[in-house]
Amino acid sequence: MKIIVCVKQVPDVESEFYFTPEYPGIEVEKMPMFINPGDEVALEGALRLKAVYPETEVLLLTLGPPSARETLEYGLSLGADRAFHILDTSYSFGYPFRTAHILADAIRQIGFDLILFGYRAVDDRLHFVGPAVAEFLDLPHITGVTFIKVFKGINKCEAHQEVPKGINILECPFPAVFTVKRGLFTPRYPSMADRLAAKEKEITPLSLADFWKEEDKTRYPRPSSMRFSLAETMNANRKVSWVDVKEVSKILKKYKARTPDIESMIDKGSGEEL
Repeated sequence: MKIIVCVKQVPDVESEFYFTPEYPGIEVEKMPMFINPGDEVALEGALRLKAVYPETEVLLLTLGPPSARETLEYGLSLGADRAFHILDTSYSFGYPFRTAHILADAIRQIGFDLILFGYRAVDDRLHFVGPAVAEFLDLPHITGVTFIKVFKGINKCEAHQEVPKGINILECPFPAVFTVKRGLFTPRYPSMADRLAAKEKEITPLSLADFWKEEDKTRYPRPSSMRFSLAETMNANRKVSWVDVKEVSKILKKYKARTPDIESMIDKGSGEEL
């Protein structure tokens, strides 16, 4: 069985941000980069399937600049067998149709039995590329799964999908595409020996020109850019109004009437959305 795990290099959203008025609103190149946490969860799911089916080969695939190689090396240190890097020096944020089209064509060329994605990327939070790749490849897909079981003899998969008040147990034909959510799949940590050994594993470069042609730019036009503006700083000369204690309850009632019902906005599930 051949499992392809698509991984993405993303900026560390807990680091310092450098804002810019141009889309996407931050200077990503100034931020430290690492493997998308959701994709790391998907890789853990693939490695657990490999533990059940030892003949399984786990492959990594990424689209991105030369620095994305570090993400592939980290994935190899966790236990993946090989990796493929579609080198894209013009890679830019917020072009999901292009990303899905390129990945789908590359996956078709590499060959696969199962395709795993993270539930979402922490930089754009689109939840888009995994399902879009499934559509391009005309494959069944299930999103937000926390458990996967493969029945190779009858070409069927079973997946557990977390929903706000329970678990959906779903079946679909095999091969298939899954976006994996943190559940039973808690990522492992590589040892120093694993990190060094990963540098000796094979990373195959793939040409972007084989998967993205000039005519594709008209088939999948780039979304129109958005412009961002930073909030104005608070005026230091703003005055504080003092009110009588008896008026406080009236003021609170006025603001409460303008506040949406918080309970209706709360997800009753586990809250895990990697």
